[in-house]
Amino acid sequence: MAPLAALSISFGGNLVFAILLCIAFTMLAILFYRYTLPPIPRKRRIVLLFLRALALVLLLLILFEPLLRLINRNEQKPVVAVLLDVSQSMGMVDGAGNRADAIRRILVQKPLEKLPAAAATEYFLFSSQLSPPLSKPPDSIAFTGEVTNLSDALDGIKSRMTTDNIQAAVLISDGNYTAGKNPLYSAEALGVPLFTVGVGDTIEQKDVLIEKVTTNAVAYAETRVPVDVTVKSSGYAGENVEVRLLEGTTVLDHNVITLQSGTHEYSVRLAVEPKEEGTKRYAVDVSRLPGELTEKNNVRSFFMKVLKSKVRVVMFTGAPSPDVAAVQQALAEEEQFSVRSFVQRAPGELYGNAVTRSILDSADCFVFVGFPSAATSSSSFRQIAEVIAQQKKPLLYIDGKLVDFTKLQQIESILPFGWSAASQAEVEVFPSVGERQKNHPLVTFDGTFSAESWQKLPPIFKTQTSFRAKPESDVLAFVKIQNIVLTEPLVLTRSIARQKSFAVTGHGVWHWRLMAQGNNQTEQFFSLLMTNAVRWLTTNEDEKRVRIIPVKETFTTAEAVEFTGQVYDEQFRPTDNAEVIVTLEHGKEKIEMALTAVGNGRYEGSLSGVAEGDYTYSGKAGVNGTSLGEDKGRISVGQVNVEFLQTKMDKQLLEQIAYRTGGRYFNLNEAKDLANDIVATAKLIPKELVQASEIELWNWQYFAAFLIVIFALEWFLRKRSGML
Repeated sequence: MAPLAALSISFGGNLVFAILLCIAFTMLAILFYRYTLPPIPRKRRIVLLFLRALALVLLLLILFEPLLRLINRNEQKPVVAVLLDVSQSMGMVDGAGNRADAIRRILVQKPLEKLPAAAATEYFLFSSQLSPPLSKPPDSIAFTGEVTNLSDALDGIKSRMTTDNIQAAVLISDGNYTAGKNPLYSAEALGVPLFTVGVGDTIEQKDVLIEKVTTNAVAYAETRVPVDVTVKSSGYAGENVEVRLLEGTTVLDHNVITLQSGTHEYSVRLAVEPKEEGTKRYAVDVSRLPGELTEKNNVRSFFMKVLKSKVRVVMFTGAPSPDVAAVQQALAEEEQFSVRSFVQRAPGELYGNAVTRSILDSADCFVFVGFPSAATSSSSFRQIAEVIAQQKKPLLYIDGKLVDFTKLQQIESILPFGWSAASQAEVEVFPSVGERQKNHPLVTFDGTFSAESWQKLPPIFKTQTSFRAKPESDVLAFVKIQNIVLTEPLVLTRSIARQKSFAVTGHGVWHWRLMAQGNNQTEQFFSLLMTNAVRWLTTNEDEKRVRIIPVKETFTTAEAVEFTGQVYDEQFRPTDNAEVIVTLEHGKEKIEMALTAVGNGRYEGSLSGVAEGDYTYSGKAGVNGTSLGEDKGRISVGQVNVEFLQTKMDKQLLEQIAYRTGGRYFNLNEAKDLANDIVATAKLIPKELVQASEIELWNWQYFAAFLIVIFALEWFLRKRSGML
């Protein structure tokens, strides 16, 4: 239907008064040009009279603020939205046949062709997200989606209702959602009938698969790590299958299970004992059997980051104190830490065995608690300082009331802070996490705590020595005294030139261990702070100028392999003009891809169509032929997709969706009757759209220009007539 338009004008003042003034101004213009000197032709006098009257009337109307209103009325067709699931599970062949071919056949039959001519049909493809609408079914459909997010697709249709007159929807799917929330809630929120078309067999197919693998993402070398595997089978009975844990082609562990009839899950525990540190890729597979629905779900891969077997921590303290006991206990609770303590007891004397060079050289991390003190031997501390500086050993420093800052000056370049006006006078302080660091891993401890948890900690002490953070340091918490947050650091870190340090500029930290007990938000705080700090300090993060990593470690063949990169110059300033090339290698195959700069030294890139296999990658960056550095690692392509873990159609969910929305469930062979049911259930009536637009004529941007043109034209004609 053609749009209808209505035009109206309104005034801000009394309309009758405005008309009387317009008549008066028009009469004034007539009187003005009734006689002219010199006399001019009658036609020109009428033109001048009109221009003058028009200008005066327009000037007058500005005072009455005229408003022009245009109203358009249009009818919007009712729309039936068709959502087509294009995830990988829709391309399987099961007891009901080839799902993809069945969908193509039903689309060719055009089951919605019988809808009223006044109704429109829009087709949407979805897997992880909803595609833009199509006016007709696509000519070719690739069922390659990695996941099925039904709720997101339905939410997308809901959002389109603000612009489209959607009055019914059709969902063609197997009903197995592998991402997002339960789609029932999103379906009910649509507010229109939703008709579901089930694709696939409702009977569990013959299949054996690895349903789940659970293990530690981080482990320690030479430590036995359990790997819990869940195997699922259906359609088999009495067969023996072997479940294996593999590293490459090497079998690390295995177990044999006997399959039971029907559908069953089996828990299998395997174990791995990594021998060396690094990122390791393992795989779990289960034997193939004749007649399986698919073999793509018989194997699952996972990565494990392996750390050194024991972290050797050497702790020096200036004197016996509650802080020493608290730190030592917190570190000793972590079984992967080997802690050796040396406590100052008299000038030049330490509790414990003598400090030898071999002990210092073998340390993975040093911890200073109120150390060095006045009783510390200058020669001994000089030896410790030399090892830390020369071998770039990480340092965890906790201040103390008796610290000798003159001796501490020897490692000032390693510490994350500087100081001035050393003093032993002390005050009570609280930690206050800065806004920028609220999500820092050493603040949240991987989600165990939050910045707000820090606010609930008891106070500790700080001497009145003035501390300042170095420019390259990260301040995790500032000093807070009587609810006033100062710019002085309390907890801070620093990582530069392959040297890491972590510091607490206060003392009395035993309060955070003992006085925080009984509060579930703080009782584990101190232990987590100490152990996470040591782990961060001892994690080997070379200050590489080029860092290139994949967005994840495993990809499926249907998705693009994505990489991100960071590039820095000699002074570790971000570099945006580098050429960054990533090379993937698998056997003799080599694939190159270039990363694109996205600003601030960051680069991104992706590559589609990478074949299945394990790949090593190397990334190189350079500027004008000069190498800035490189990075390397491993990825896996072909990891089993979650779409193959549930192989039968979820008819119950599809029926529930249809029932709760006022629609109806159809088997695929019944879909030819869709149009009749939609017409009988849904209203399918046009919706009137009213669009109003207003122009404030008195405030119109071209109004002044129009008046100037009128006055200029009048002036020009008067001059040509000799009246000026």
